[in-house]
Amino acid sequence: MEVKEPLINFWYRALHSARGIELVCASAESTRAKLYAARREAKDPDLDKIGITISPFDPHKIWLLKKENSDATP
Repeated sequence: MEVKEPLINFWYRALHSARGIELVCASAESTRAKLYAARREAKDPDLDKIGITISPFDPHKIWLLKKENSDATP
């Protein structure tokens, strides 16, 4: 994943989207760990409404989904 913006911005993009967002990355596990670290550093309880799922269809895609719609594809 070539980061062109701070990782925390992805959390806020997902939070303000209808259902969530999809990210394409080279290493889903590594990117997921970095995203969780960015969320912890932000200390924003609103971001707890977003969950991370590695796509079951493509291991190079991560979904940041609103938890109430966790079964939806972005």
